[in-house]
Amino acid sequence: MDAPMEFLINSDVVVSKRAHRRWPNKLKAQIVAETLMVGATVNAVARRHGMRPNHLSEWRRLARDGKLLLPALRETIPIEEPEFAPL
Repeated sequence: MDAPMEFLINSDVVVSKRAHRRWPNKLKAQIVAETLMVGATVNAVARRHGMRPNHLSEWRRLARDGKLLLPALRETIPIEEPEFAPL
């Protein structure tokens, strides 16, 4: 039997000969964090990364259960500095 072949996509995702992708946990967490940004939808983020929305929803569940650690939200969600009105 032939040895399994693997291919790199986007330098992070590994695709085997059977077309199964293996996503590193760090990349999973970054993709899940994108869904938490204001105005983002699971469908749009999944489409941008070439994956099915239900797969991304499963990663979101893992994050909620504490099984997938997300990056700090300050790094993923741009926070504007407050502006004060003149007196």
